[in-house]
Amino acid sequence: MKKLLFILCITLGMASCNQKVAPPQTVNVNDQFSMEMPGTLAAMTDLYPDAAIQYGNTFKQVYLVAKESPKTSAPDFATFTKKALATYEKRPDYQIVKEENVRINGLSGKIYKLSMSQEGNYMYMIQTMIEGKKGYYEIIGWTIGQNQTYQGDELMNIISTFKEL
Repeated sequence: MKKLLFILCITLGMASCNQKVAPPQTVNVNDQFSMEMPGTLAAMTDLYPDAAIQYGNTFKQVYLVAKESPKTSAPDFATFTKKALATYEKRPDYQIVKEENVRINGLSGKIYKLSMSQEGNYMYMIQTMIEGKKGYYEIIGWTIGQNQTYQGDELMNIISTFKEL
């Protein structure tokens, strides 16, 4: 019996080592911007209204959306940022955990790490606003609170691939 169990464990171990992981794919949006999406996320359609990029993994409970707004949508980047942040500030337990000025592929922006409740569940969100030459961009990634550390790093890696075309 022990020998059979040992053989089964070795077989399963070798099979799991042979799993293929899909390489990241570059997603281009109307010659405006692009981002690299890991093979662990799949295209979705109903995550966020008007988002050009919508990807997620319901098993891991991690999601990412991105959209472009013309520069005429706000008089300046500060106004655009304030308007974008206002989308979530009325959620229960809303809190800006961290705010950073960043440069992503040569473009300046702001990253906000947020916590809040949605339908009784603790959520962790990274909301990124970028001032491009062609427009303003908003990238939002979120997961459940207990996945914050691991999925937060993955979301930051995806956000860092943003490029205005």
